Amino acid sequence: MSASQTAAMIAYDSFLLRCCLAVALGLLIGLDREIKKKPLGARAYMLICLGCCALTMLTLNLAAAGQEGTAAVDPSRTIQGIVGGIGFLGAGAIMSTTETGKLRGVGSGAAIWVVGVVGIAIGFGFIAEAASVALLAFLILTIVDWAQQHRPDLDNGGDTSDGED
Repeated sequence: MSASQTAAMIAYDSFLLRCCLAVALGLLIGLDREIKKKPLGARAYMLICLGCCALTMLTLNLAAAGQEGTAAVDPSRTIQGIVGGIGFLGAGAIMSTTETGKLRGVGSGAAIWVVGVVGIAIGFGFIAEAASVALLAFLILTIVDWAQQHRPDLDNGGDTSDGED
């Protein structure tokens, strides 16, 4: 590998800044869930986003160190692990059903997955992309619930918006 292709380690100040941004964007998505009294509130979303971001950056630093012969790390495997873990958390949010037999928690499960993606994107340095995804997720969570409250005949795709999510 040439010197121009060698990955640089993420400096601590950049690491800390990205972690703070992950917490802020996790709060943006989690705040909607917190306000609506969903089982997983803002704290969980902030921690998930922070953890995904930090693990991604640590993996990138290990991969950069590995280019010097100390370790061999494939960042894509970390993403696979994160996605599997997030899927486990999301499934836990979705597993219960209402007395009518409908699934509940689908919106929270999907939001957990999205907040994990936001954390990974920040960890890789895709800040604008992560902020855009977080904003879109927040808008989806708020606008769809608003529309369902004003038009009860709209299908919610199996998700409940009455606090049971």
